[in-house]
Amino acid sequence: MLRAVRIALLLALCVTLLSAATGGRAEAAGQGPGEMWWLGPYFGGMRVTHSPESAWDRFFAYGDCELPEGEGGCSPPAEVETTTSCARNPLAIDELPSEVYLLRGGGLAVGYESTAVDVGTGRQTVTVYTNEFELMGAALRELRPRSQPAPQPLPPPVYPMPVLRELKRVTTVEDRYGSVKAIAEATELAPDQVRLRLRIAELLGPEALADVPPPTMSVATVERLRQLAFGAQSKIHRAAKRRGISVAELRAKLRRVRGLTGYC
Repeated sequence: MLRAVRIALLLALCVTLLSAATGGRAEAAGQGPGEMWWLGPYFGGMRVTHSPESAWDRFFAYGDCELPEGEGGCSPPAEVETTTSCARNPLAIDELPSEVYLLRGGGLAVGYESTAVDVGTGRQTVTVYTNEFELMGAALRELRPRSQPAPQPLPPPVYPMPVLRELKRVTTVEDRYGSVKAIAEATELAPDQVRLRLRIAELLGPEALADVPPPTMSVATVERLRQLAFGAQSKIHRAAKRRGISVAELRAKLRRVRGLTGYC
C-alpha cells in the first residue's frame, strides 16, 4: 500500500484491508490483529485527528491536510495503520521494497518508498505513512503500542510457516550455489526476490529458521495457489464448486500459502 490514501476514502479502505486481513497465524492462536500502534497523543507538534472508532478501524492520523485545488482529497502528514504479520509482510506484497533493515532491536523495517515503511514486530505489521521524508525518522522513533507510555525495543516479527519456508527455500541452497544468479536459476525465483529473501533471513538470524522445514512445493505451485487464493477471497463457495471440491478441501489448499497472499 502506498501513500495515495485519501481522507474521504480512508475509513472505507481500512475496512476493506482489515476484512481481508482477519485470520492468519495470529487468528490461529486465538488473537485478532492485536493492540493498535500509534505515535502518542501528539507527534511533531500535531494532534491526533483520527482515532480508531471500531474493530475495523485500525489507524491513527496526525495533523490536517490542505485539499489541493481541483482534487477530491488529501493525505494527513502522518498515519499509522496496524494489521497482522500474516496479512502484510514482505513476501505477501507484490512489490519489491527499496530497503530492509532492523529497527530498535529486532523489528523488521521494510521501506516501499521514502514516505511509507512497514514495521514487522511480533504478530503485527505496523505501517507508517508520512508526507515528508524528515518526518519518517521521527515517526519510527516514536512508534509504540497505545498502552506503552514511551517507545521500547521491538521484538522480531513472527511470520506464518509458509512465509518462513519461502525464506528457507533460498537459505538451504545458498552454500551450494553461492551466487544470487545461481540460486535464482535453481529455485526459479527472480534474482531480486532471492536477494530480498536472503536479506530478510540474514536480519532475522539463523535461529528464526532453525526448525523450519524446507518447502516441498515448487515456486510455480506456490504461485498457482496464491492466484487461487486471490480468486477465492470473497467467493470461496463458488471457487470450491467450480473445482469440484468441498469448501473445507479448498481452505486446506489455501492454508499452504497463508501469509503469502496479502490477506489471511
